[in-house]
Amino acid sequence: MSDTMSPVIIYDGSCGFCRAAVRFLMPRLALAGVVQPWQGADLTAYGLTEDQARARMWFVQGDQCHGGAAAFAAWARTGNAGARAAGRLLSLPGITRMAAGAYWIVARNRHRIPGPWEHTCTL
Repeated sequence: MSDTMSPVIIYDGSCGFCRAAVRFLMPRLALAGVVQPWQGADLTAYGLTEDQARARMWFVQGDQCHGGAAAFAAWARTGNAGARAAGRLLSLPGITRMAAGAYWIVARNRHRIPGPWEHTCTL
């Protein structure tokens, strides 16, 4: 994969919250990339294991591979002006720690987050 290729965003396709977030954010923030559930991805092609893919989302572009909050920040930097600003903010020293903590809390509890996605999102 070369650096000029579109990024690939690998996420949990069995998570209703994750599917809804991708579907909501991608068009509104003009995020670039190919979104792919890890369940159907060739993880070894991206240098990932199933355990890594189960644990967090991934942003892969060329030789860049970011997981969790860093993946979201990198993906945001591909979007519109507001998304790029948020991505830069999430990458600042100190804020990266807070973003990682918030991501960890959401990732650990995503199956408990109530919302309409349980009924409206399908793969």
